[in-house]
Amino acid sequence: MSIAYVKKEDIGLQFENGFAQAEMLPGCYPNVKTYRCALQAGCSVKPKTYSRSHQMLCLTDGKGYITTPKRAYNVDEVSFFFANFEEEFTITAVTDMSWTTFVVDISEKEWPEFYRSHLVLPYFRPLSTANEYWQDCKTAGMRGWHIVVGHQMYPIIMGVCQTDLGGTIEKGHPGVAQWNVLYGDSEIVLTIADESVHLKGGDFSYVPAGPDHSLTTKPGKQMSYIWVEHYTHTDD
Repeated sequence: MSIAYVKKEDIGLQFENGFAQAEMLPGCYPNVKTYRCALQAGCSVKPKTYSRSHQMLCLTDGKGYITTPKRAYNVDEVSFFFANFEEEFTITAVTDMSWTTFVVDISEKEWPEFYRSHLVLPYFRPLSTANEYWQDCKTAGMRGWHIVVGHQMYPIIMGVCQTDLGGTIEKGHPGVAQWNVLYGDSEIVLTIADESVHLKGGDFSYVPAGPDHSLTTKPGKQMSYIWVEHYTHTDD
């Protein structure tokens, strides 16, 4: 097995009218597409909308705001935006901004579960308002926050982890595939089964369902990452 990841400098953003978008790790997982996006200060962009897919933005760098037909959301820290289906929204950058977008197709089998109960869309959450959690696969001193839990946005769950010592050392989870968005001054070692790779802030990686894996800080460094998981067993 070869670890699927992309370095920030290899993403290959090309700007047009102040906006750039590039797909990351295309084809590594069915029904989920991932993009790195960047918007220059003073510019605006109106992203594509979707009728049968979750569109989730992990806003990690810069300041700006998002406007929908009914309200505006200030982005002045690490924040998360889940678009409403087919509803247009606009992102405006006050400073240079960058974010990671997940587009998650919802299958016919998954729609009934999503409609049974879900967060009201659009949904916006700054990291400072998230609920802190603890998990036994985290080393002492590591902090974690839930952004989406359980079946709030089926088939996705999402959270954030931060530490300057240790990390996450986790047994394989066959029920979910996982993506990691590193941000800030992070420098870590990602290990999946018996393979390892060094990653930094702005890099992006994928952990398939099943194998044991860990994300640990390099000595003297820190780690901040967003984890996004997709249920592979939709009967659960």
